[in-house]
Amino acid sequence: MHTSIKIVAITAAALLVTGCNALKGKETAGQSVDDATIAARAKAALVKDGTVSASDFNIDVYKGSVTLTGVAKTSDEVVRAMDDIKRVPGVVGVKNATRLASAER
Repeated sequence: MHTSIKIVAITAAALLVTGCNALKGKETAGQSVDDATIAARAKAALVKDGTVSASDFNIDVYKGSVTLTGVAKTSDEVVRAMDDIKRVPGVVGVKNATRLASAER
């Protein structure tokens, strides 16, 4: 149940952000909905993957191209997240803009 609430919240946020882009003239309404759907599905794919900390990543989508940002614990986590996103229907490409967490103390 907790995962479902996260997915609903993420979807609502994605729709709000992309709706603003449509109003500003950056995208058509159809592109906004498609990009919002892709963003929600991509985030859901990360939430479903137990080896990826979905809350550490942000997903931005423009015309099907996904930019993954955030801080990853390991490079393997980034690779896994990108693979998860690439399998989402409608994704035309994934750009990695993540950073690795440092182990400095």
